Amino acid sequence: MMETGLVLDERYTEHDTGQGHPERPQRIEVLLSSIGQAPGLRRLEPRLATAEEITLIHEGGHFESVAGTRGVARSAFDADTPVSAASFDTACLAAGGLLNLIDEVMAGRVRNGFAMVRPPGHHAERDRAMGFCLFNNIAVGAAYLRQRHGLERVLVMDWDVHHGNGTQHSFYRDPGVLFLSTHRYPFYPGTGALDEVGSGEGVGYTVNIPLPGGFGDADYEAAFEAVVAPIAEEYAPQFVLISAGFDPHARDPLGGMAVTEAGFARMARTLLGVAERCAGGRCVAVLEGGYDLEAIRNSSAAVLSQLMGATTPIPEAVGESRAAPVIEAVRRVQREYWKG
Repeated sequence: MMETGLVLDERYTEHDTGQGHPERPQRIEVLLSSIGQAPGLRRLEPRLATAEEITLIHEGGHFESVAGTRGVARSAFDADTPVSAASFDTACLAAGGLLNLIDEVMAGRVRNGFAMVRPPGHHAERDRAMGFCLFNNIAVGAAYLRQRHGLERVLVMDWDVHHGNGTQHSFYRDPGVLFLSTHRYPFYPGTGALDEVGSGEGVGYTVNIPLPGGFGDADYEAAFEAVVAPIAEEYAPQFVLISAGFDPHARDPLGGMAVTEAGFARMARTLLGVAERCAGGRCVAVLEGGYDLEAIRNSSAAVLSQLMGATTPIPEAVGESRAAPVIEAVRRVQREYWKG
């Protein structure tokens, strides 16, 4: 079986958010110390994304605004999004690490992969840094697949506890990217309602699955089985991208959800199944949120093991799902708008 690519680099610790900030360098340090070499795993060197690549998604003025912080000891885009002298280069390395992994998958040199990068990206808008995010890594990746590699259909699945507003807005009018999101709602950043379904030619290609606080493995499993997998397979993506935020974990200090490592493994296995059936196995996860170090370490390892082809049974979810009302609500919306 072909290898799984891994992007994980000490340079991702150089983005300094300051004392007490939850999106801290230790998020990468814990992965560096726990994920080693293994048969079937290939470490890939990240590169700096270029201005041309980043502006596939972001306005040139936004790129220049972030670039203007280079070498400045302390500044901030908002109360949540501080930056340091190395933040611009680190953000370019985060986007470029994902693009390098995508190139390796598209070339057939690795089958799939995980870009364990920071800063995260899915909140970054076309013209704005926000929510700990400077450049929208996964949106840049999806646009790169469309424009550089000529793909017509890319799936972006975002399971971070916070809605990926920046990713949604990047492709809101574009049927070439199907954006699926499970997230706590109402919650930061305030987007992700059921009726946010896309506009123009993109109507129906944004699918939000807003979940109440406290939902866990059984609830997510039900949503993936009833909504995510069927819609994804009907869309038949040529590449599957995952915004892998681990802040829905029960241990996370910000999320208020109850997902476990087994839950993340099950979600990954479902999406890998879609990739196998529709996209020749091409699937790449990119790290988003997640602020408890033990949860990040164990959940990342669980997802990576699935990417590497683990066949061992995943522990069953405990308890009954409470997601039926949400699932039915999503189905009602999709009956009206889905064009798959």
